[in-house]
Amino acid sequence: ICGLIGAIIYYGKSRGGAYGEAIYKQALGWVVGLIIFGFLFSGINNWAHGGGLLSGLLLGYFLGYNDRKAESAWSKILAYACVLITAGALIWAAGSAFYYRFMT
Repeated sequence: ICGLIGAIIYYGKSRGGAYGEAIYKQALGWVVGLIIFGFLFSGINNWAHGGGLLSGLLLGYFLGYNDRKAESAWSKILAYACVLITAGALIWAAGSAFYYRFMT
């Protein structure tokens, strides 16, 4: 999770504008909350969370993003397929839970 937050911080800062600034500020708020939470409760490895955050920042820097590039038809097809597969899995899981809860 901290790696994703690090990538979000990089994205927000590098994108710029009001939207990027809002993302950046929100993610920094999460980091402040994580730091406070990490020092208030025992058993939390702050170094591991910091390493995840740093890894996310570095991966965000090296992988970057291309926000202004138009999506290809192939990427849209893959996105729709992922949505359909996810929806199907959720429907199947809910149906299975209903069946085993009430029908057996």
